[in-house]
Amino acid sequence: MRTRMASFSTFAVAGVLILGGARAATAQQVVKLGEGETLTISGFINGSLFNDRGSFAGGFGNGQNVAWAAAPANQPGVNQGIVDGDVRNTRLNFTFNAPPVLGKWAPRATLEGDFFGAFTSAPPFGDEQPQFRLRHAFVDFSNGRTTLRIGQFWAPFFNTDIPVSLTHIPFPVGLASGGVVGWRFPGVFLYHDLTPTDPLKIQLQVAAMKGTGAPASGRDTTNVIGSGEASGAPQLEARVNAARKFANVSWNGYVVYHTDWKDPNGTGVPGSNITDWGVATGQYVAVSGFTLHGNFYYGKGLGPQFGHINQFQPQIRGWGAWAQAGYDFTSHWSVWADYGMDQPDYARFARETGVALLRQLSHTGSALLRFRAGRYAAGLEYFRNVTRWNSGIASADQYALSVLYTL
Repeated sequence: MRTRMASFSTFAVAGVLILGGARAATAQQVVKLGEGETLTISGFINGSLFNDRGSFAGGFGNGQNVAWAAAPANQPGVNQGIVDGDVRNTRLNFTFNAPPVLGKWAPRATLEGDFFGAFTSAPPFGDEQPQFRLRHAFVDFSNGRTTLRIGQFWAPFFNTDIPVSLTHIPFPVGLASGGVVGWRFPGVFLYHDLTPTDPLKIQLQVAAMKGTGAPASGRDTTNVIGSGEASGAPQLEARVNAARKFANVSWNGYVVYHTDWKDPNGTGVPGSNITDWGVATGQYVAVSGFTLHGNFYYGKGLGPQFGHINQFQPQIRGWGAWAQAGYDFTSHWSVWADYGMDQPDYARFARETGVALLRQLSHTGSALLRFRAGRYAAGLEYFRNVTRWNSGIASADQYALSVLYTL
């Protein structure tokens, strides 16, 4: 089954259940409530058994959330690998729909979470008890073509079309290490379909979201105030989506602009805000059983959006990109290959600050052999990252067997 593009209206109103780049055709169990309201339950159960050769613990961790290779000093010696399992990708989504209350305008609310909260404790038992984590919580008011969304959802800067994977879903292949950028924030989002009908669909998205950034002082760390919040200004983003279907070809793409402000001195200290920014574009083409998609970004101070190998110094500039090709050679079997890189301008950073940037270059690649039949999917997956640290070059590999059941 190929990755298929959801309509803009579906994305804007309901959000999208993304299974490693593929918009899932979920069963969506619908429960009728009182006064015409319905509850739609969706999600998936996902598990992986994996062997890590080398350590990813310098990033988000080992398992379904690997990103970049740990620093050379933190790589294992004689004992090169670990064998483990992970089920934290598992996700539940609850969407409440009410009938129209003002002409065609109807309210909707969505709550979604997975199990990437902190483990209850260390091994031998704590690592088998992952905790629930809130991902999205928002309320929509929509007439089908225009949607006002308030709550926590993906920033328009997020690569909604991410690399296909059965092992790395909420932490996509290349997130913070291979050109995949973007995050979710509380904010106000507006979606409007400029041309909602075929052959060409164009959608405008704008958003104002809470500021974000690493705390600038010990006091702000204690009070959980980031440098973006301390600036007193929101993040602002604007995005244009476009899509068109031809006889045997489907295409969609987007361009997006991001700007935000950060107070490098933190709260209670005089000083001026600094301005950070970013631009990105993504493209997707499907021809018969072949799919090619990818993304490119460039900007300054994009660490909170998982750019620059997830480093938060506002002086960093840099770019990243990824591309993935996939081919369905039967109705059930497909192969996918991905490559991405993240290239902070570490030389400019050193000139401007006098400090060597910690993570200077990252290359990420993956390969997937996937079997898919209805709601069931299983696959063998390979993931590799090579990271240049200021202390040397490190690499780590992961081999995984993963299974997915879509609710």
